[in-house]
Amino acid sequence: MKAAQVLMEILRAEGVRYLFGNPGTTELTFLDALPDSGLEYILALQEATAVAAADGYAQASGTVGVVNLHVAPGVANGLTILHSASRAKTPLLVTAGQQDSRFLFQDPILSGDLVQLTEQFTKWSYEIRRADEAPAALRRALTLAKTPPTGPVFLSLPMDLMTHVVEDSGAPNPPVATRTLPDPAALSAVAATLARAKAPLIVAGDGVARADAVGELVGLAELIGARVYGEPVYRRTNFPGDHPLWRGGLFPSASGARKALNDADCALIVGASVFTWFTYAPGEPFPPGLVVIQLDDDPREIGKNYPVSQGIVTDPKSALVALAREVGALMTDAQRAAAAGRAAEVAKAKAAYQKVLTATADGDRDRTPISAAFLMQTLARVAPDDAVIVDETASSIRYVLGYLPFKYPGSFYGSKTGTLGWGMGAAIGVQLANPGRKVVATIGDGSVMYACQALWTAAHYHLPITYVVPNNASYAILKLGMLGMGLDSAKRGIYPGMDLVEPEIDYVALARSMGVEAARVESPRDLGGVLEKMLAASGPTLVDVVIDRSVKSER
Repeated sequence: MKAAQVLMEILRAEGVRYLFGNPGTTELTFLDALPDSGLEYILALQEATAVAAADGYAQASGTVGVVNLHVAPGVANGLTILHSASRAKTPLLVTAGQQDSRFLFQDPILSGDLVQLTEQFTKWSYEIRRADEAPAALRRALTLAKTPPTGPVFLSLPMDLMTHVVEDSGAPNPPVATRTLPDPAALSAVAATLARAKAPLIVAGDGVARADAVGELVGLAELIGARVYGEPVYRRTNFPGDHPLWRGGLFPSASGARKALNDADCALIVGASVFTWFTYAPGEPFPPGLVVIQLDDDPREIGKNYPVSQGIVTDPKSALVALAREVGALMTDAQRAAAAGRAAEVAKAKAAYQKVLTATADGDRDRTPISAAFLMQTLARVAPDDAVIVDETASSIRYVLGYLPFKYPGSFYGSKTGTLGWGMGAAIGVQLANPGRKVVATIGDGSVMYACQALWTAAHYHLPITYVVPNNASYAILKLGMLGMGLDSAKRGIYPGMDLVEPEIDYVALARSMGVEAARVESPRDLGGVLEKMLAASGPTLVDVVIDRSVKSER
Protein backbone atom coordinates (compact mmCIF):
# COMPACT_ATOMS: atom_id res chain seq x y z
CA MET A 1 0.00 0.00 0.00
CA LYS A 2 0.98 3.62 -0.40
CA ALA A 3 2.12 5.33 2.79
CA ALA A 4 -1.07 7.39 2.92
CA GLN A 5 -3.19 4.22 2.71
CA VAL A 6 -1.23 2.59 5.52
CA LEU A 7 -1.66 5.65 7.75
CA MET A 8 -5.41 5.68 7.13
CA GLU A 9 -5.59 1.96 7.88
CA ILE A 10 -3.74 2.42 11.18
CA LEU A 11 -6.12 5.21 12.19
CA ARG A 12 -9.14 3.08 11.30
CA ALA A 13 -7.74 0.09 13.20
CA GLU A 14 -7.16 2.35 16.22
CA GLY A 15 -10.87 3.20 16.26
CA VAL A 16 -10.57 6.69 14.81
CA ARG A 17 -13.90 7.64 13.25
CA TYR A 18 -13.49 11.27 12.18
CA LEU A 19 -10.75 13.23 10.45
CA PHE A 20 -11.25 16.95 11.05
CA GLY A 21 -9.62 19.37 8.68
CA ASN A 22 -9.45 22.06 6.06
CA PRO A 23 -7.75 20.76 2.90
CA GLY A 24 -4.97 22.30 0.84
CA THR A 25 -2.56 21.33 -1.91
CA THR A 26 0.00 19.65 0.35
CA GLU A 27 -2.67 17.38 1.86
CA LEU A 28 -3.98 16.03 -1.44
CA THR A 29 -1.75 12.95 -1.54
CA PHE A 30 -2.77 12.08 2.04
CA LEU A 31 -6.49 12.72 1.49
CA ASP A 32 -6.41 10.62 -1.67
CA ALA A 33 -6.49 7.57 0.63
CA LEU A 34 -9.51 8.82 2.60
CA PRO A 35 -12.48 7.58 0.50
CA ASP A 36 -11.62 3.90 1.07
CA SER A 37 -10.50 4.31 4.70
CA GLY A 38 -13.82 4.20 6.53
CA LEU A 39 -13.07 7.57 8.17
CA GLU A 40 -15.48 10.49 7.78
CA TYR A 41 -14.00 13.86 6.89
CA ILE A 42 -15.42 16.77 8.92
CA LEU A 43 -14.82 19.93 6.94
CA ALA A 44 -14.13 23.18 8.76
CA LEU A 45 -13.71 26.44 6.88
CA GLN A 46 -10.72 27.58 8.90
CA GLU A 47 -7.96 25.60 10.58
CA ALA A 48 -8.53 26.89 14.13
CA THR A 49 -12.12 25.63 13.93
CA ALA A 50 -10.89 22.23 12.74
CA VAL A 51 -8.45 21.90 15.65
CA ALA A 52 -11.12 23.05 18.12
CA ALA A 53 -13.58 20.48 16.80
CA ALA A 54 -10.99 17.70 17.10
CA ASP A 55 -10.09 18.93 20.59
CA GLY A 56 -13.73 18.96 21.69
CA TYR A 57 -14.28 15.50 20.23
CA ALA A 58 -11.21 14.07 21.98
CA GLN A 59 -12.18 15.50 25.36
CA ALA A 60 -15.80 14.38 25.11
CA SER A 61 -15.11 10.92 23.67
CA GLY A 62 -12.01 10.09 25.70
CA THR A 63 -10.31 8.93 22.49
CA VAL A 64 -7.71 10.53 20.26
CA GLY A 65 -8.96 13.37 18.08
CA VAL A 66 -7.28 13.63 14.67
CA VAL A 67 -6.99 16.79 12.58
CA ASN A 68 -5.22 17.47 9.29
CA LEU A 69 -3.94 20.98 8.53
CA HIS A 70 -2.42 22.77 5.55
CA VAL A 71 1.36 23.33 5.68
CA ALA A 72 2.83 26.32 7.59
CA PRO A 73 -0.01 28.89 7.32
CA GLY A 74 -2.63 26.29 8.28
CA VAL A 75 -0.60 25.08 11.24
CA ALA A 76 -0.11 28.70 12.32
CA ASN A 77 -3.87 29.27 12.15
CA GLY A 78 -4.42 26.26 14.40
CA LEU A 79 -1.75 27.13 16.98
CA THR A 80 -4.11 29.17 19.16
CA ILE A 81 -6.26 26.11 19.76
CA LEU A 82 -3.27 23.76 20.00
CA HIS A 83 -2.07 25.96 22.85
CA SER A 84 -5.38 25.41 24.66
CA ALA A 85 -5.32 21.66 23.92
CA SER A 86 -1.85 21.45 25.44
CA ARG A 87 -3.05 23.03 28.68
CA ALA A 88 -6.14 20.80 28.66
CA LYS A 89 -3.92 17.72 28.08
CA THR A 90 -6.12 16.64 25.21
CA PRO A 91 -5.14 13.41 23.44
CA LEU A 92 -4.92 15.07 20.03
CA LEU A 93 -3.07 14.07 16.87
CA VAL A 94 -2.36 17.04 14.61
CA THR A 95 -1.06 16.25 11.13
CA ALA A 96 -0.14 18.63 8.36
CA GLY A 97 0.89 18.30 4.76
CA GLN A 98 4.39 19.54 4.04
CA GLN A 99 5.82 20.59 0.70
CA ASP A 100 7.56 18.00 -1.48
CA SER A 101 10.69 16.88 0.37
CA ARG A 102 12.71 16.92 -2.87
CA PHE A 103 12.77 20.70 -2.96
CA LEU A 104 12.26 21.78 0.65
CA PHE A 105 15.84 23.07 0.57
CA GLN A 106 14.71 25.65 -2.00
CA ASP A 107 12.29 27.19 0.52
CA PRO A 108 9.12 26.67 -1.58
CA ILE A 109 6.00 28.75 -1.11
CA LEU A 110 3.95 27.95 2.04
CA SER A 111 6.71 25.78 3.54
CA GLY A 112 8.09 26.30 7.02
CA ASP A 113 9.58 24.48 9.98
CA LEU A 114 6.40 22.81 11.20
CA VAL A 115 8.14 20.97 14.02
CA GLN A 116 9.51 24.22 15.42
CA LEU A 117 6.04 25.77 15.18
CA THR A 118 4.36 23.04 17.20
CA GLU A 119 6.88 21.48 19.56
CA GLN A 120 6.31 23.84 22.49
CA PHE A 121 2.65 22.76 22.61
CA THR A 122 3.05 19.01 22.04
CA LYS A 123 4.43 15.91 23.72
CA TRP A 124 6.20 15.06 20.46
CA SER A 125 6.55 16.80 17.09
CA TYR A 126 8.17 15.14 14.11
CA GLU A 127 8.51 15.45 10.34
CA ILE A 128 8.57 12.22 8.33
CA ARG A 129 11.89 11.87 6.47
CA ARG A 130 11.28 8.58 4.64
CA ALA A 131 8.03 6.93 3.64
CA ASP A 132 8.89 3.66 5.38
CA GLU A 133 9.09 5.37 8.79
CA ALA A 134 5.62 6.92 8.52
CA PRO A 135 3.68 3.95 10.01
CA ALA A 136 5.99 3.63 13.01
CA ALA A 137 5.89 7.40 13.57
CA LEU A 138 2.09 7.37 13.56
CA ARG A 139 1.94 4.49 16.03
CA ARG A 140 4.41 6.24 18.31
CA ALA A 141 2.42 9.48 18.11
CA LEU A 142 -0.84 7.75 18.99
CA THR A 143 0.73 5.95 21.96
CA LEU A 144 2.19 9.19 23.31
CA ALA A 145 -1.08 11.07 22.87
CA LYS A 146 -3.03 8.43 24.83
CA THR A 147 -0.50 7.75 27.59
CA PRO A 148 -0.94 9.82 30.79
CA PRO A 149 -0.22 12.60 31.05
CA THR A 150 -2.15 12.74 27.79
CA GLY A 151 -1.59 15.55 25.34
CA PRO A 152 -1.25 16.69 21.73
CA VAL A 153 1.30 15.29 19.27
CA PHE A 154 2.21 16.48 15.76
CA LEU A 155 3.32 14.80 12.53
CA SER A 156 4.45 16.64 9.40
CA LEU A 157 3.72 14.62 6.23
CA PRO A 158 5.73 15.67 3.13
CA MET A 159 3.33 15.27 0.23
CA ASP A 160 5.63 13.26 -2.03
CA LEU A 161 6.29 10.60 0.63
CA MET A 162 2.59 9.81 0.96
CA THR A 163 2.56 8.24 -2.52
CA HIS A 164 5.49 5.85 -1.90
CA VAL A 165 4.68 2.16 -1.49
CA VAL A 166 5.65 0.79 1.95
CA GLU A 167 5.53 -2.67 3.49
CA ASP A 168 3.27 -2.51 6.54
CA SER A 169 0.14 -4.37 7.58
CA GLY A 170 -1.63 -1.25 8.86
CA ALA A 171 -2.21 -3.00 12.20
CA PRO A 172 -2.97 -0.88 15.28
CA ASN A 173 -0.74 -0.47 18.29
CA PRO A 174 -0.87 -3.29 20.84
CA PRO A 175 -3.05 -2.43 23.85
CA VAL A 176 -1.16 -0.48 26.50
CA ALA A 177 -2.33 -0.46 30.13
CA THR A 178 -1.72 3.06 31.43
CA ARG A 179 -3.30 3.23 34.90
CA THR A 180 -0.55 3.49 37.53
CA LEU A 181 -1.15 2.47 41.14
CA PRO A 182 -0.06 4.76 44.00
CA ASP A 183 2.92 3.97 46.21
CA PRO A 184 1.46 1.89 49.10
CA ALA A 185 3.42 3.56 51.91
CA ALA A 186 2.62 7.07 50.71
CA LEU A 187 -1.03 6.15 50.22
CA SER A 188 -1.29 4.76 53.77
CA ALA A 189 0.20 7.94 55.21
CA VAL A 190 -2.25 10.08 53.24
CA ALA A 191 -5.17 7.88 54.31
CA ALA A 192 -4.24 8.32 57.96
CA THR A 193 -4.06 12.10 57.51
CA LEU A 194 -7.48 12.25 55.87
CA ALA A 195 -9.09 9.96 58.46
CA ARG A 196 -8.10 12.23 61.35
CA ALA A 197 -8.63 15.57 59.58
CA LYS A 198 -11.10 17.87 61.32
CA ALA A 199 -11.56 20.32 58.44
CA PRO A 200 -10.66 18.54 55.18
CA LEU A 201 -11.03 20.21 51.81
CA ILE A 202 -10.73 18.78 48.29
CA VAL A 203 -9.69 20.60 45.14
CA ALA A 204 -10.88 18.80 42.00
CA GLY A 205 -8.93 19.45 38.81
CA ASP A 206 -9.72 18.54 35.24
CA GLY A 207 -7.55 15.45 35.67
CA VAL A 208 -10.47 13.94 37.59
CA ALA A 209 -12.67 14.07 34.48
CA ARG A 210 -9.84 12.87 32.22
CA ALA A 211 -9.38 9.84 34.49
CA ASP A 212 -13.14 9.14 34.63
CA ALA A 213 -12.91 9.42 38.40
CA VAL A 214 -15.87 11.67 39.28
CA GLY A 215 -17.76 8.90 41.08
CA GLU A 216 -14.69 7.88 43.07
CA LEU A 217 -14.06 11.47 44.16
CA VAL A 218 -17.70 11.84 45.26
CA GLY A 219 -17.38 8.70 47.38
CA LEU A 220 -14.25 9.92 49.15
CA ALA A 221 -15.64 13.42 49.74
CA GLU A 222 -18.80 12.00 51.28
CA LEU A 223 -16.79 9.62 53.44
CA ILE A 224 -14.64 12.33 55.04
CA GLY A 225 -17.23 15.14 54.90
CA ALA A 226 -15.02 17.43 52.83
CA ARG A 227 -16.22 20.47 50.93
CA VAL A 228 -15.09 20.33 47.31
CA TYR A 229 -13.82 23.17 45.12
CA GLY A 230 -12.80 23.19 41.50
CA GLU A 231 -9.30 24.31 40.57
CA PRO A 232 -9.24 28.05 39.72
CA VAL A 233 -9.52 27.46 35.95
CA TYR A 234 -11.57 24.27 35.82
CA ARG A 235 -13.13 23.48 32.46
CA ARG A 236 -14.58 19.99 32.90
CA THR A 237 -17.24 18.36 35.10
CA ASN A 238 -14.99 17.06 37.89
CA PHE A 239 -17.69 16.89 40.58
CA PRO A 240 -21.50 17.01 40.23
CA GLY A 241 -22.57 20.64 40.28
CA ASP A 242 -25.75 19.86 42.20
CA HIS A 243 -24.01 17.87 44.94
CA PRO A 244 -24.34 19.37 48.45
CA LEU A 245 -20.55 19.26 48.99
CA TRP A 246 -19.72 21.20 45.78
CA ARG A 247 -18.68 24.83 46.43
CA GLY A 248 -17.68 25.92 42.90
CA GLY A 249 -14.28 26.94 41.65
CA LEU A 250 -11.60 28.57 43.72
CA PHE A 251 -11.36 32.29 42.97
CA PRO A 252 -8.57 32.68 40.36
CA SER A 253 -6.11 34.61 42.49
CA ALA A 254 -3.77 33.59 45.28
CA SER A 255 -5.58 35.74 47.83
CA GLY A 256 -8.98 34.51 46.66
CA ALA A 257 -7.96 30.86 46.93
CA ARG A 258 -6.44 31.56 50.35
CA LYS A 259 -9.84 32.67 51.69
CA ALA A 260 -11.35 29.29 50.85
CA LEU A 261 -8.37 27.36 52.26
CA ASN A 262 -7.83 29.37 55.44
CA ASP A 263 -10.00 27.28 57.76
CA ALA A 264 -8.94 23.88 56.40
CA ASP A 265 -6.43 21.65 58.15
CA CYS A 266 -5.89 19.32 55.18
CA ALA A 267 -6.29 19.90 51.44
CA LEU A 268 -6.39 17.01 48.98
CA ILE A 269 -5.73 18.22 45.42
CA VAL A 270 -6.56 15.75 42.65
CA GLY A 271 -5.65 16.18 38.98
CA ALA A 272 -5.17 19.94 39.17
CA SER A 273 -2.52 22.45 38.19
CA VAL A 274 -1.50 24.07 41.49
CA PHE A 275 -2.34 26.79 40.67
CA THR A 276 -2.85 28.67 37.40
CA TRP A 277 -3.95 32.32 37.31
CA PHE A 278 -4.95 34.68 34.51
CA THR A 279 -3.17 37.74 35.91
CA TYR A 280 -0.46 38.31 38.47
CA ALA A 281 -1.39 39.14 42.04
CA PRO A 282 0.83 38.87 45.13
CA GLY A 283 0.25 36.37 47.90
CA GLU A 284 0.29 32.66 48.61
CA PRO A 285 -2.74 30.37 48.28
CA PHE A 286 -1.81 28.02 51.13
CA PRO A 287 -2.04 29.27 54.74
CA PRO A 288 0.81 28.31 57.12
CA GLY A 289 0.43 24.85 58.60
CA LEU A 290 -1.98 23.53 55.97
CA VAL A 291 -1.24 19.92 55.03
CA VAL A 292 -1.40 19.78 51.23
CA ILE A 293 -1.61 16.42 49.45
CA GLN A 294 -1.44 16.31 45.65
CA LEU A 295 -2.38 13.36 43.42
CA ASP A 296 -1.66 13.58 39.69
CA ASP A 297 -0.71 11.37 36.76
CA ASP A 298 1.72 14.08 35.57
CA PRO A 299 4.90 14.37 37.66
CA ARG A 300 5.44 17.90 36.31
CA GLU A 301 2.35 19.08 38.16
CA ILE A 302 3.42 17.93 41.63
CA GLY A 303 4.44 21.06 43.54
CA LYS A 304 4.96 22.90 40.26
CA ASN A 305 4.23 26.39 41.53
CA TYR A 306 3.71 25.95 45.28
CA PRO A 307 5.24 23.36 47.62
CA VAL A 308 3.05 20.54 48.90
CA SER A 309 3.35 18.27 51.93
CA GLN A 310 3.00 15.01 50.00
CA GLY A 311 2.83 14.34 46.29
CA ILE A 312 1.90 11.03 44.68
CA VAL A 313 2.27 10.33 40.96
CA THR A 314 -0.61 8.00 40.18
CA ASP A 315 -3.71 7.45 38.14
CA PRO A 316 -6.35 9.53 40.00
CA LYS A 317 -9.08 6.91 39.67
CA SER A 318 -6.95 4.09 41.09
CA ALA A 319 -5.67 6.30 43.90
CA LEU A 320 -9.15 7.46 44.92
CA VAL A 321 -10.45 3.88 45.04
CA ALA A 322 -7.54 2.81 47.22
CA LEU A 323 -7.77 5.90 49.44
CA ALA A 324 -11.48 5.43 50.11
CA ARG A 325 -10.84 1.81 51.08
CA GLU A 326 -8.01 2.64 53.48
CA VAL A 327 -9.64 5.74 54.97
CA GLY A 328 -12.86 3.81 55.53
CA ALA A 329 -10.98 1.11 57.39
CA LEU A 330 -9.22 3.68 59.62
CA MET A 331 -12.11 5.96 60.58
CA THR A 332 -13.66 5.51 64.01
CA ASP A 333 -17.36 5.92 64.74
CA ALA A 334 -16.62 9.33 66.22
CA GLN A 335 -14.75 10.41 63.09
CA ARG A 336 -17.58 9.21 60.88
CA ALA A 337 -20.08 11.18 62.96
CA ALA A 338 -17.89 14.28 62.73
CA ALA A 339 -17.65 13.83 58.94
CA ALA A 340 -21.43 13.60 58.66
CA GLY A 341 -21.77 16.78 60.70
CA ARG A 342 -19.30 18.62 58.46
CA ALA A 343 -21.17 17.46 55.36
CA ALA A 344 -24.45 18.75 56.79
CA GLU A 345 -22.90 22.18 57.47
CA VAL A 346 -21.47 22.39 53.95
CA ALA A 347 -24.85 21.39 52.48
CA LYS A 348 -26.55 24.09 54.56
CA ALA A 349 -24.13 26.75 53.35
CA LYS A 350 -24.58 25.67 49.75
CA ALA A 351 -28.37 25.80 50.03
CA ALA A 352 -28.13 29.35 51.40
CA TYR A 353 -25.87 30.37 48.51
CA GLN A 354 -28.23 28.85 45.97
CA LYS A 355 -31.09 30.89 47.46
CA VAL A 356 -29.07 34.06 46.91
CA LEU A 357 -28.40 33.10 43.28
CA THR A 358 -32.07 32.33 42.70
CA ALA A 359 -33.17 35.59 44.29
CA THR A 360 -30.70 37.55 42.17
CA ALA A 361 -31.97 36.09 38.90
CA ASP A 362 -35.62 36.28 39.99
CA GLY A 363 -35.14 39.94 40.78
CA ASP A 364 -34.04 40.49 37.17
CA ARG A 365 -37.01 38.79 35.49
CA ASP A 366 -38.51 42.11 34.34
CA ARG A 367 -35.23 43.90 33.75
CA THR A 368 -34.33 45.15 30.29
CA PRO A 369 -31.72 44.68 28.90
CA ILE A 370 -31.72 41.06 30.04
CA SER A 371 -29.23 40.26 32.81
CA ALA A 372 -26.70 37.47 32.37
CA ALA A 373 -27.98 35.92 35.60
CA PHE A 374 -31.57 35.72 34.34
CA LEU A 375 -30.38 34.40 30.96
CA MET A 376 -28.47 31.51 32.49
CA GLN A 377 -31.18 30.74 35.06
CA THR A 378 -33.72 30.54 32.23
CA LEU A 379 -31.42 28.39 30.10
CA ALA A 380 -30.94 26.01 33.04
CA ARG A 381 -34.73 25.75 33.42
CA VAL A 382 -35.53 24.93 29.79
CA ALA A 383 -32.47 22.92 28.69
CA PRO A 384 -32.64 19.10 28.75
CA ASP A 385 -31.53 17.57 32.04
CA ASP A 386 -28.52 15.91 30.44
CA ALA A 387 -27.51 18.78 28.14
CA VAL A 388 -23.81 19.33 27.50
CA ILE A 389 -22.60 22.91 27.84
CA VAL A 390 -19.64 24.15 25.80
CA ASP A 391 -18.70 27.59 27.11
CA GLU A 392 -16.73 30.58 25.88
CA THR A 393 -18.52 33.52 27.43
CA ALA A 394 -15.60 35.22 29.23
CA SER A 395 -17.47 37.95 31.14
CA SER A 396 -20.54 35.74 31.67
CA ILE A 397 -18.82 32.52 32.68
CA ARG A 398 -19.49 33.03 36.38
CA TYR A 399 -23.21 32.97 35.60
CA VAL A 400 -22.79 29.85 33.46
CA LEU A 401 -21.00 28.11 36.32
CA GLY A 402 -23.42 29.46 38.93
CA TYR A 403 -26.77 28.65 37.34
CA LEU A 404 -26.27 25.61 35.09
CA PRO A 405 -26.26 22.42 37.17
CA PHE A 406 -23.66 20.19 35.43
CA LYS A 407 -25.08 17.15 37.21
CA TYR A 408 -23.46 14.46 35.13
CA PRO A 409 -19.92 13.64 33.98
CA GLY A 410 -19.24 15.21 30.60
CA SER A 411 -21.74 18.03 31.11
CA PHE A 412 -19.31 20.95 30.75
CA TYR A 413 -16.35 21.86 28.56
CA GLY A 414 -14.50 25.15 28.29
CA SER A 415 -11.26 26.57 26.97
CA LYS A 416 -8.46 25.85 29.42
CA THR A 417 -6.67 29.06 28.44
CA GLY A 418 -9.53 31.40 27.68
CA THR A 419 -8.50 31.21 24.01
CA LEU A 420 -11.19 32.95 21.95
CA GLY A 421 -12.37 30.97 18.95
CA TRP A 422 -12.27 27.59 20.69
CA GLY A 423 -15.90 27.16 21.72
CA MET A 424 -17.59 27.48 18.32
CA GLY A 425 -15.63 24.58 16.85
CA ALA A 426 -15.35 22.59 20.06
CA ALA A 427 -19.14 22.33 20.21
CA ILE A 428 -19.04 20.46 16.89
CA GLY A 429 -16.62 17.86 18.21
CA VAL A 430 -18.48 17.51 21.51
CA GLN A 431 -21.74 16.93 19.62
CA LEU A 432 -20.18 14.27 17.40
CA ALA A 433 -18.93 12.51 20.53
CA ASN A 434 -22.38 12.76 22.18
CA PRO A 435 -24.93 12.05 19.43
CA GLY A 436 -27.65 11.32 21.97
CA ARG A 437 -27.25 14.48 24.07
CA LYS A 438 -28.15 18.09 23.33
CA VAL A 439 -25.15 20.42 23.07
CA VAL A 440 -25.64 24.04 24.10
CA ALA A 441 -22.77 26.40 23.29
CA THR A 442 -22.78 29.54 25.42
CA ILE A 443 -20.58 31.87 23.37
CA GLY A 444 -19.83 35.56 23.88
CA ASP A 445 -20.63 37.85 20.97
CA GLY A 446 -16.97 38.73 20.50
CA SER A 447 -16.00 35.07 20.56
CA VAL A 448 -18.49 34.20 17.82
CA MET A 449 -16.56 36.39 15.38
CA TYR A 450 -13.32 34.52 15.98
CA ALA A 451 -14.78 31.34 14.48
CA CYS A 452 -18.18 32.07 12.96
CA GLN A 453 -17.25 29.64 10.15
CA ALA A 454 -18.19 26.85 12.58
CA LEU A 455 -21.85 27.69 11.95
CA TRP A 456 -21.51 26.42 8.39
CA THR A 457 -19.97 23.15 9.55
CA ALA A 458 -22.76 22.67 12.11
CA ALA A 459 -25.34 23.25 9.36
CA HIS A 460 -23.54 21.11 6.79
CA TYR A 461 -23.57 18.08 9.10
CA HIS A 462 -27.00 18.98 10.58
CA LEU A 463 -25.72 18.90 14.15
CA PRO A 464 -28.23 19.68 16.94
CA ILE A 465 -26.20 22.44 18.58
CA THR A 466 -27.87 25.53 20.04
CA TYR A 467 -25.53 28.50 20.18
CA VAL A 468 -26.64 30.94 22.89
CA VAL A 469 -24.95 34.33 22.51
CA PRO A 470 -25.01 36.76 25.48
CA ASN A 471 -24.62 39.91 23.38
CA ASN A 472 -23.25 43.02 25.09
CA ALA A 473 -21.70 44.43 21.88
CA SER A 474 -18.26 44.55 23.45
CA TYR A 475 -15.27 42.73 24.81
CA ALA A 476 -16.71 43.18 28.30
CA ILE A 477 -14.12 40.95 29.97
CA LEU A 478 -11.41 43.43 28.94
CA LYS A 479 -13.42 46.35 30.28
CA LEU A 480 -13.78 44.53 33.58
CA GLY A 481 -10.05 43.92 33.54
CA MET A 482 -9.27 47.60 33.06
CA LEU A 483 -11.64 48.51 35.88
CA GLY A 484 -10.16 45.86 38.13
CA MET A 485 -6.67 47.21 37.54
CA GLY A 486 -7.83 50.74 38.31
CA LEU A 487 -6.54 52.07 34.96
CA ASP A 488 -7.08 55.74 34.24
CA SER A 489 -8.95 55.31 30.93
CA ALA A 490 -11.49 53.01 32.56
CA LYS A 491 -12.14 55.55 35.29
CA ARG A 492 -13.16 57.96 32.53
CA GLY A 493 -15.31 55.34 30.82
CA ILE A 494 -12.94 54.98 27.86
CA TYR A 495 -12.19 51.47 26.63
CA PRO A 496 -9.97 51.51 23.52
CA GLY A 497 -11.03 49.02 20.85
CA MET A 498 -13.48 47.15 23.09
CA ASP A 499 -16.89 48.09 21.64
CA LEU A 500 -18.43 46.16 18.74
CA VAL A 501 -20.64 48.97 17.45
CA GLU A 502 -21.00 51.29 14.45
CA PRO A 503 -22.11 49.00 12.99
CA GLU A 504 -23.35 46.38 15.41
CA ILE A 505 -23.12 42.82 14.16
CA ASP A 506 -26.31 41.13 13.02
CA TYR A 507 -25.77 37.64 14.42
CA VAL A 508 -29.15 36.44 13.21
CA ALA A 509 -28.36 37.35 9.60
CA LEU A 510 -24.87 35.90 9.97
CA ALA A 511 -26.22 32.57 11.22
CA ARG A 512 -28.93 32.39 8.57
CA SER A 513 -26.38 33.07 5.83
CA MET A 514 -24.66 29.84 6.85
CA GLY A 515 -27.83 27.76 7.05
CA VAL A 516 -28.48 28.07 10.79
CA GLU A 517 -31.92 28.97 12.16
CA ALA A 518 -31.61 32.02 14.41
CA ALA A 519 -33.60 34.46 16.54
CA ARG A 520 -32.88 37.61 18.57
CA VAL A 521 -34.30 38.17 22.05
CA GLU A 522 -34.49 41.60 23.67
CA SER A 523 -37.31 41.13 26.22
CA PRO A 524 -37.00 38.81 29.23
CA ARG A 525 -40.64 37.80 28.69
CA ASP A 526 -39.73 36.22 25.35
CA LEU A 527 -36.55 34.49 26.47
CA GLY A 528 -37.88 31.16 27.74
CA GLY A 529 -40.15 30.54 24.75
CA VAL A 530 -37.46 31.30 22.18
CA LEU A 531 -34.91 29.12 23.94
CA GLU A 532 -37.37 26.23 24.15
CA LYS A 533 -38.13 26.47 20.43
CA MET A 534 -34.48 26.58 19.41
CA LEU A 535 -33.48 23.77 21.75
CA ALA A 536 -36.19 21.57 20.25
CA ALA A 537 -34.88 21.95 16.68
CA SER A 538 -33.25 18.93 15.04
CA GLY A 539 -30.44 20.98 13.50
CA PRO A 540 -28.22 23.87 14.61
CA THR A 541 -29.76 27.07 15.95
CA LEU A 542 -28.53 30.39 17.34
CA VAL A 543 -30.17 32.66 19.91
CA ASP A 544 -28.83 36.23 20.05
CA VAL A 545 -29.69 37.55 23.52
CA VAL A 546 -29.29 41.28 24.14
CA ILE A 547 -27.85 41.58 27.65
CA ASP A 548 -26.87 44.42 29.93
CA ARG A 549 -23.86 46.32 28.53
CA SER A 550 -22.87 48.09 31.73
CA VAL A 551 -19.64 47.09 33.45
CA LYS A 552 -18.95 47.28 37.17
CA SER A 553 -15.72 46.58 38.96
CA GLU A 554 -15.79 43.47 41.16
CA ARG A 555 -12.85 44.58 43.29
